[in-house]
Amino acid sequence: MSAEISGRQATSFDVARAAGVSRSTVSQVLNGDGRFPAETRAKVIAAAEGLNYRPSRAGRALVTGLSDIVVVLVPNATFGPHLQDSIDRITNASATAGLSVVVRFGRPDEQATLISVLDLRPTAVVDLGVLSQPQRMQLEAAGIRSVPSASRRPHAGDDADPFDILIGRLQVRELVHRGPRTIVYAALADDRLDPFGPPRREGIRREAAKLGLREPLEIRVPLDLDGATSALVEVLNEANSAPVGLACYNDDVAIAVIAAVRRLGKSIPQDVAVVGVDRTDIGQLVSPRLTTIAIDMATLMDYFVTELRTIRHGSADEPDDGSQAHDPSALVHLIRGETT
Repeated sequence: MSAEISGRQATSFDVARAAGVSRSTVSQVLNGDGRFPAETRAKVIAAAEGLNYRPSRAGRALVTGLSDIVVVLVPNATFGPHLQDSIDRITNASATAGLSVVVRFGRPDEQATLISVLDLRPTAVVDLGVLSQPQRMQLEAAGIRSVPSASRRPHAGDDADPFDILIGRLQVRELVHRGPRTIVYAALADDRLDPFGPPRREGIRREAAKLGLREPLEIRVPLDLDGATSALVEVLNEANSAPVGLACYNDDVAIAVIAAVRRLGKSIPQDVAVVGVDRTDIGQLVSPRLTTIAIDMATLMDYFVTELRTIRHGSADEPDDGSQAHDPSALVHLIRGETT
């Protein structure tokens, strides 16, 4: 069969005629409806492939009110390779489900981000930390599903970001496991948005208070040796020769701190203990090997992909195999190295 029918692009009517089924059957089969016999599905798919048929997204949007697009909302923040891998995982899974992915960088509470999403009329939005609760409610009012779903988000009165709060708490626990230290949150000196820092600072504050430690200090560390050294001198002077523990924004900041500690002639972990976040490969190659917090992003993204597939198949039910998706302790783990 030809990709064109009398000089024009094939339509669902042509596919239906070639497969010997109705146009509604073609539409439902190609949209992933599994209720039809395997033989019928095979005929429709073979006819569509033979005619090089491509469903009209505009037509589907007119009929259903939604497009075949998934929008992945990413904070306009500094992030490492694991987040890039997560976006790739969602993109690949969406492609196999016949969906296209649009990645949109945005700032929390930025109305322009919400308007651009509404204009696309996507099937779903995967929110990696951009939307506020009122904005998610606006999406739902427009018939657009969000991932993670509302049932997987914190309930009223719960912490808004339990994952990052747990990260901060784990960092403090590790930093003081050999004895008390002056705790310091080492943020990244970057002008971009920092959606993860505030809840991590809160986790650090809570754990320090729980353990009877003084209020944690905070510094901003640039990723250059001179700047990192200047930032570290500041807290070492404040600590007045007491051992210091640095809970770092990510592994990059932690590596910069390690370099600064060496320049200043201090010992790791005796004088300065360091914990990063992200468990990057480079952090496991430096010496001393970095202690860090690993987030199981692959498993978390698999839960999100399961929700996307459920949405794609038109089910209003929640997927059954994502019960751990909102359990930080199942997905956040300490990787002990040589810096604590």
